[in-house]
Amino acid sequence: MGDLVATSLNTFSTFMVHDKTNYNIDEPSSSGKTLSIAFVNQRQYRAQQCFMSVKLVDNADGSTMLDKRYVITNGNQLAIQNDLLESLSKALNQPWPQRMQEMFQQFLPHRGALLTNFYQAHDYLMHGDDKSLNRASELLGEILESSPDFIYARAEKALVDIVRHSQHPLDEKQLAALNTEIDNIGTMPGVNNLSIFYQIKTVSALEKGKIDDAYQAINTGIDLEMSWLNYVLLGKVYEMKGMNREAADAYLTAFNLRPGENTLYWIENGVFQTSVPYVVPYLDKFLSSE
Repeated sequence: MGDLVATSLNTFSTFMVHDKTNYNIDEPSSSGKTLSIAFVNQRQYRAQQCFMSVKLVDNADGSTMLDKRYVITNGNQLAIQNDLLESLSKALNQPWPQRMQEMFQQFLPHRGALLTNFYQAHDYLMHGDDKSLNRASELLGEILESSPDFIYARAEKALVDIVRHSQHPLDEKQLAALNTEIDNIGTMPGVNNLSIFYQIKTVSALEKGKIDDAYQAINTGIDLEMSWLNYVLLGKVYEMKGMNREAADAYLTAFNLRPGENTLYWIENGVFQTSVPYVVPYLDKFLSSE
């Protein structure tokens, strides 16, 4: 959920958001506003109740701009997500553009119960290690068995699998099936407006040594969405072009958008291994002080 909110605000609003979900360093913040999303257990009348707490604070004067609690059930996840995004829009006086609304309507699951599993799979993707990527692929496969028309989950599984292939090559038959799936995804209505499609094309092109194609694909993806993963992949493309200074800038942007060990792992190990001390020494020094 945090990644969705941060990416949506960075892409579709005038706000610059830093997703600190994976950031464990306690330091003063210079941010103008702080959005906290947390799950809280509360005992009421001898019954244990779990709800999601959402709070937006203006750090300039300490005032609370938004304070909501949602009790989550098996059937209301989509309604909660929609209400949260609408409430943020009102609190920030930031109307969501039509493109964002259309994207959510078209590419979110029709059954809210699938949303929890999808976010769990997405969280595994953000971790980036072999075990997490394998689990993400399994979960997304299960989602698609029950909801084959969930296009975004289909695209995310293709992204997970092409990244897995970069780390542990598939056999010839498996790779052919994956490439066919990627081609099929490219023919689906509206997928050309999704940044994830260009992330898939970027990784695929990098693996084939088609660096110019990868550069074009990731820049198209960035035009559609300002996300940490897009800038990690941009850094990978710049490295393959021999442009290490530009790669360092891209990696720093990725880390600034979502600081923490997950993003660093992607920088170091995503698609191919990167020497952080050599390419982007600032991050090496920064993390060594954690």
